[in-house]
Amino acid sequence: MIQEAHVGIGISGKEGLQAARISDYSIAQFRFLQKLLLVHGRWNYVRIGKYILGTFWKEFMFYIVTAMYEMWCGWSGTSLFESTSLTVFNTLFTSLAVILLGMFEQDLAASTLLAVPELYTQGQRSEAFNFRKYFGWTFMATCEAMIIYFVMFTLYGEALFNKDNSVLGIGQLCFSASIMFINIKLLLLEFHNLTIVPIAGFFITIAGWWLWTAVLSVIFKPNKDYLLYPMLSAFVSHHGRDLLWWSVLMLTLVSLTLFELAVSSLRKTFWPTDIDIFQELQKDPVIRRRFEDAVAQEEKGLSKGVDEIQRQRSCERKREGEIQELLERPRVMLGTAGRMPTDYEAQERELRARYPERGLTRMSTEVGK
Repeated sequence: MIQEAHVGIGISGKEGLQAARISDYSIAQFRFLQKLLLVHGRWNYVRIGKYILGTFWKEFMFYIVTAMYEMWCGWSGTSLFESTSLTVFNTLFTSLAVILLGMFEQDLAASTLLAVPELYTQGQRSEAFNFRKYFGWTFMATCEAMIIYFVMFTLYGEALFNKDNSVLGIGQLCFSASIMFINIKLLLLEFHNLTIVPIAGFFITIAGWWLWTAVLSVIFKPNKDYLLYPMLSAFVSHHGRDLLWWSVLMLTLVSLTLFELAVSSLRKTFWPTDIDIFQELQKDPVIRRRFEDAVAQEEKGLSKGVDEIQRQRSCERKREGEIQELLERPRVMLGTAGRMPTDYEAQERELRARYPERGLTRMSTEVGK
């Protein structure tokens, strides 16, 4: 059964460890299955979906910028980006963004997912990754690539006064804007539980890119194959010292971020999903405390130990014994015809007072002659 399932979960117990050893996940008690499925299972599904979407999105956005440049240079095949930096684009400067998003994203808190188990159906309905999501992210990538290219081309490429309007200068501007916005979106905007991990990943990647650019500008040795990309001292002495270059870069990043936030706000306002609603609800401290209290009460009920259960059973046996003792007391038949004897009435009242939940009914007795 475990081998046939998509995900095998084994429970280690008195029956042995054979099932637990061949399973994908092993748990000690059956009650742990609830959190494994509703919380960690759902988180993993959301993370995988965002990892795939983020990977496709960043590639679309980055290379559509190059495709748009090809239309302006007569489809000559000239690359907008310098090849050395292009080689390590995915490895050094954008891999950490999708990896951290795919490892640490938590769109909803664990208490919310346990208090509202219906949210688990998001995976059953394929809401985190489907064609609608894919084409939506592709559309955003296309729009954002157009923003990067046309802001660069209009404000810097056609500017009359700049220190470097070569292919290298405008290419490094688009390259820098793409890398910085990819990390802003995936590590800051798409993360719903910002911790030190995504923030550290963001600053490490951005600092690494500028360090890479500065070092490459110093140690690069030009040759005849790199006439369009004079990297030597380009960043340090030319476009890196141009205030217009930095101003256009900042304006591009602000425009991209505002566009992303505007689209997200419109979608959540007019077409909200269950996830969007509960993300807003759990921000309210009162509602979040209710979720946590509900989960705490449920866990308290599920985590009763063996001693507590045995204590309850002992109390139940003691109460049963007392009831049996009262029922076995001798009855004195001293009443008149049609009426229960006085001693028996006293016993019945005592039983009803001590054990009202039993629902004792009046017992018929033999009338003394």
